Amino acid sequence: MENLPFPDRRRQKDRRGRPTSPVSRRSLFGRRKHIRRKEDRFNQPYVDIYSLRSVLTVLFIIVLSISDAFFTLELVQLGARELNPVMHFFLTYGAIPFLSVKFVLTVICGVVFLIHKNRLLFGGRVSVKVVLLGVLALYVLLIVYELMLFLKIEYMLLGTGHYSGIGGTPFSNSLIASSRLS
Repeated sequence: MENLPFPDRRRQKDRRGRPTSPVSRRSLFGRRKHIRRKEDRFNQPYVDIYSLRSVLTVLFIIVLSISDAFFTLELVQLGARELNPVMHFFLTYGAIPFLSVKFVLTVICGVVFLIHKNRLLFGGRVSVKVVLLGVLALYVLLIVYELMLFLKIEYMLLGTGHYSGIGGTPFSNSLIASSRLS
């Protein structure tokens, strides 16, 4: 790079008066898909176009969050309780407020994480992108845990004949009927 016929202008003072805002016209219709220079990771970590992988990660988190909300409602009807105090508060007002708040909070957090996905945290050791993948992994584990709770409850109640299935599904009812036949 030292033999270039033109000077390296990246070392000069930034010609812009201030950085581009993440919600400006330039950022909405820009072309920057990734951060090109190492020093920009600290100064300008925002991109104009988000990768399909990042968008799908956020969408998958939203889908898992909605699934968690519906599973939580079913489990609460079966005698479980919501451990998150914030969501427990909204659950006391009913299913619609609970689902609405859960959805809105998840979407807002997902969009904020997506916008700041290249931002470095903890002194530059971890990016928000890694945190986003951690949230995805935790949601997958939560859904697996809730499915295991459903199986445990169904197993416990199968022998009593008092269980009409998760959500009254025909599949669960046929399991009860087939267990009585054998």
